[in-house]
Amino acid sequence: MKSHYLCAIVLGLVSTAAAAGNYKSCQFSAGIKTYCSAPFSGEAVILDQGRYKRCRFSSGMKSFCGAPFSGEAVVLDQGRYKRCRFSSGMKSFCSAAFSGEAIAD
Repeated sequence: MKSHYLCAIVLGLVSTAAAAGNYKSCQFSAGIKTYCSAPFSGEAVILDQGRYKRCRFSSGMKSFCGAPFSGEAVVLDQGRYKRCRFSSGMKSFCSAAFSGEAIAD
């Protein structure tokens, strides 16, 4: 339950290169980013060095990434943000376009 709760809060989750930049908490509608707030601080799942990992952020900038991620997260997939399943840092399945709050750059 703790893992599911953490994923729901930190839906972090971008499939662009981690070096790209300023991560923010954003609102999405049908897989499209509609609004982003101030730079994000906390933990989120992003693509880092070819694998999805849980990373720490401070004021929108990546500071540390852990081991490859297994679980569910929201990422950019085929041009839309979707909730996807991951195993050892690899994407295995994505559902329909996502609506809600997640982390994006």
